[in-house]
Amino acid sequence: MINIALIGSGELGSRHLQSLVGIINANITVVEPSSTSVVVTRQRIVDLNLNELADVSFVDDINKLPSKVDFAVIATGAAPRLSILKSLLKHTSVKYLLLEKVLFQSIEDYVEAKELINSNNVKVWVNCPRRMFEFYASLKLKLSKSSPMLMKVNGGNWGLACNSIHFIDIFSFLTDSKVLTITTDDLEQKIYPSKREGYIEIFGCLNVTFENGHKLILNCSHEEISMDINITSVDGEYRIDEAKGDILFNGEQTSIDVMIKYQSELTRLVAEEALAFGQSKLTDFDEACEQHIPLIHSLLAFYNRNQNTESSVLPVT
Repeated sequence: MINIALIGSGELGSRHLQSLVGIINANITVVEPSSTSVVVTRQRIVDLNLNELADVSFVDDINKLPSKVDFAVIATGAAPRLSILKSLLKHTSVKYLLLEKVLFQSIEDYVEAKELINSNNVKVWVNCPRRMFEFYASLKLKLSKSSPMLMKVNGGNWGLACNSIHFIDIFSFLTDSKVLTITTDDLEQKIYPSKREGYIEIFGCLNVTFENGHKLILNCSHEEISMDINITSVDGEYRIDEAKGDILFNGEQTSIDVMIKYQSELTRLVAEEALAFGQSKLTDFDEACEQHIPLIHSLLAFYNRNQNTESSVLPVT
């Protein structure tokens, strides 16, 4: 029997569980203190109408998890993630672990988490799932990396503070390069409350430079406009419309099929690949830190200047 643990069954956590219940011969323990969330999550499992399901049980405390877990998911917000990680690894021996992004809200948390993960010999991946979309893998094969590439992401109200890491990650994948600098000069000089209580959002333009001259420009406006992704290389321009399922090259339709997979489809694939081969298409923890830390550092400096504070915590999730 495979032991799986899911910490948190809120909106995102319940989607993870919808995927994981398809793993036969799995014993899934969900840690969720909210009875309301448990009711919603149970119904979402019922709605799947699967003939065979993994065994699922709900507990209200991490200390009620099995002493050994093969695969775990922490699907909470960023604020409590480090304390949850500490509690989990103190109580339970975990072989493979999937963490949500943004990983942590302070630079100190990244250092502490890395020491904790290494000392417990846990293999950890971070859930930036575009690396699992086959059309991005196909696109990567077509892109010429002989000269610097430029990727522009433009859209309205897509959550620049909390979601920019997704595009930093996929551009790092496409270019095989690391983040060098992230600048906030072109952001609106104002902090906005997020739709999620206790968190903040930003608008404007975030500029990211990578090794070998590659650049990423992330723009988020207040307008209700769909997201548009453009990648310019020495060969020409790819235009990606994920919502419509289109990839154009120099204005012409390509043969690349755009298929977006939802979280309720993906988590099972991550778990099965990890359990069978000890690997995943997702970004591992160390590489994810190389992307997260400059982002948190840059946005935290912007936040402190804007709010006239000296906080070490950036309230994003």
